Amino acid sequence: MAQKTYESYEIGETFQSYGRTITEADLVSYTCLAGLKLPMFIDEEFSKKHSLFKTRVAPGLFTASIAAGMLEDILGKYTLAALGLDRFKFTAPVKAGDTIHVLITVEGKKDVSDGQRGVLTVRITVVNQTGASPLEFWGSFMMRKGEV
Repeated sequence: MAQKTYESYEIGETFQSYGRTITEADLVSYTCLAGLKLPMFIDEEFSKKHSLFKTRVAPGLFTASIAAGMLEDILGKYTLAALGLDRFKFTAPVKAGDTIHVLITVEGKKDVSDGQRGVLTVRITVVNQTGASPLEFWGSFMMRKGEV
């Protein structure tokens, strides 16, 4: 867990989160909460017969949500606001039983004119147990300067 003030981050610096194994309960809970009904998310038999992956897969935004929690653990208490998440690239499935973690790479910093805050831009790369990256996206966050 980094939890550093804005000025402590260096461009190019990378942090690794904790790992989390995706469970069947995670997938059921998320699809129910989000109201998702696509067979590729909720119907194992359909998925075995008709999907590219031959099993149900996690919705991409579920994976992004888990990654956001991991990101929060790294940026922590100095985060004031998320300003944007973008450029989502979904390149491989996430399934029940996969263990994922995120790599957070600092790509940019911009001071805010009040001198109290800065905008931190990061690349978030989700990595699974085989080293594959099923998701990559970017985020900008308003960060506090100085100790709390």
